Amino acid sequence: MDELEFRRRLYANPKDNGADIKKSTADNPANARFYEEIQQLDSRIDSALNVDVPENLANNLILRQTLDSHRRESKQRRWHLAVAASVAFAVGLGVNYFNASPVYTSVADYSLAHYYHEDGKFDNHADGKLTLTSLNDKMQDVNARFSSDIGKIIAVKDCYFDGMDSVHLVLEGKYDNITVFVIPKVQHLASSRQFADNQVQGLTQEYRQGEVIILGDKRESLEQWQQKIDETIEWSI
Repeated sequence: MDELEFRRRLYANPKDNGADIKKSTADNPANARFYEEIQQLDSRIDSALNVDVPENLANNLILRQTLDSHRRESKQRRWHLAVAASVAFAVGLGVNYFNASPVYTSVADYSLAHYYHEDGKFDNHADGKLTLTSLNDKMQDVNARFSSDIGKIIAVKDCYFDGMDSVHLVLEGKYDNITVFVIPKVQHLASSRQFADNQVQGLTQEYRQGEVIILGDKRESLEQWQQKIDETIEWSI
């Protein structure tokens, strides 16, 4: 089973425990890591849904399955929308993740959903424990590195962006945290050079080897962050 089929199967049914899934997990460390993260996400979704559901939630979710949901809804409603979309994938309700998602059809839409899903999970100030070396260790996953410091690092971690192994970086901004996604070339989402909602703005910079997406408070100068990244990022492929 190739990696694409392995991921498609688990997105459709995280509880798929077929012999070929087990073999792919045993033979491929990357598949094993992906399998564990899918199981953790599925468990978090189960826990999140074990709450009293407002009687009008279903209608609201249906109406909000566009980018306008991110512009009009509160942060909590945006989080519920992301959970609902994940559940739809998990139970296989006719959604083919790799062809098109009715909720996430563009880089802007997906980036904003990812941003709000992580909102509030990070401190607003760097503690100095994460260095350029720490960052570049993680950047090996996307075959890239930074030649010099790009800012005060609050967090750096693996993430899956549109089903691809990517790096999620959080930096200390002037007004609020700056979120950076370093990803391979996007295959399934419409490109968005600039985008924004009522609170957050974003920039996408395409390189020959991958893409960098920057999001932050509307008062932040994202162009300066983009210039800093342009001057320091180095791709190994």
